[in-house]
Amino acid sequence: MDLEATTHIAEIVSSVAVVVSLIYVGVQVRQNTRALRASTYNAVTANSIAILSPMESHPEYSEFLTRVQSDYAAATPSEKMRFHINLLMAFRHWDNLYYQFRNGMLEQEMWESYDRTMNGWLIIPAWRDWFITNAACFSDSLQDLIRLRLAAAIP
Repeated sequence: MDLEATTHIAEIVSSVAVVVSLIYVGVQVRQNTRALRASTYNAVTANSIAILSPMESHPEYSEFLTRVQSDYAAATPSEKMRFHINLLMAFRHWDNLYYQFRNGMLEQEMWESYDRTMNGWLIIPAWRDWFITNAACFSDSLQDLIRLRLAAAIP
């Protein structure tokens, strides 16, 4: 076999090796994407539980939240601050969820479940009014989404 034939065989072998390497990299990227989505889902769930846990485990917190969201004007300054922080956490969480969804890290089915939850809280006038007053604290994307939701709810 002459040098030219050997060179052609080496080129073919190297081309096949490149194709095999690209296939391997593609498989690895897909597996890493799945792992990243699973990690994101786990973090989102843990964050949701952390936000909701005080409502379930501390009856006085649930009573406070119920009282303040039904009669915000009657709340003390301290209660208003606690309510503000509570809603800031909740909407920051939804801001993150919406960001993760828009960037492909949260699947549509999961986003839709959180979106329905958010819409359920927005039915409460105190939550809705709080967001309108504090919308600038959140991403333009979340502001636009919630404004659309609120506009759709107005007959």
